[in-house]
Amino acid sequence: MKGTGKIAQALCIGVMAALLWGASANAKLGGLSKALGKKAKYTLTVADLEPKLADLPLGDIQFKGIKYSYIGAGQYDAFFLSSAKTHGLVTLNKQMTEASTKSLKKFAMSKAADEAMKENIDELVGDTPPEQWTVEQDVAVLKMAKQQDKISKDEKRYFAQTAGTMAIGVAALVKNLGTTKDLTGQGVELQKSATKLKKTKVISATKGLKKSLENLKEASTKGPKLVEEMKVLTSAFQALGGDE
Repeated sequence: MKGTGKIAQALCIGVMAALLWGASANAKLGGLSKALGKKAKYTLTVADLEPKLADLPLGDIQFKGIKYSYIGAGQYDAFFLSSAKTHGLVTLNKQMTEASTKSLKKFAMSKAADEAMKENIDELVGDTPPEQWTVEQDVAVLKMAKQQDKISKDEKRYFAQTAGTMAIGVAALVKNLGTTKDLTGQGVELQKSATKLKKTKVISATKGLKKSLENLKEASTKGPKLVEEMKVLTSAFQALGGDE
């Protein structure tokens, strides 16, 4: 019986030791995973992209932020951050453009419902239904409505605020697009030296560089056209929101 008791006691001690070791190991692994996860990705908000836009009303825009890599290597992390800002500004400004275009359509269609304006609108757009009007036609209808004093103060205020917001956005975008060539060059050089990093960082660096360079290429391709489109819209909103 004494031998049986000692065996049971030993088993109990062994089980407790295993449980304690397991808990300790899990805690260490959990902490490591948490630390690695924290380093893996960060997110840029509107305030990070352009502080002046942080407190302005952005209407229906649902900007969810832009994620970028962080591996704990100075030059690489700086590159990831800079390229993410450019990518973020293209994304944000594209959303602003889409939202403002939809707003123009909504306001133009509301004027199309005004019977007193029907004849004048027909002269501008013919028999094209309002939902098929181009942006230029939407603007033309709204400018005519303004001439006829059919733009309310609230509408003018909205147009003026939108013009101001878009002007800030496009200025920030133009500034960042001017850095894409240099940033791309930096990225290519970093790709060449990535194998010199610690082995634990090489894979993350390679993936981050590839994605960042793809985003920069997209920004340099689509950005200039987006800028021109935004300038036209900004000018239209300024005209519609002014009191001249």
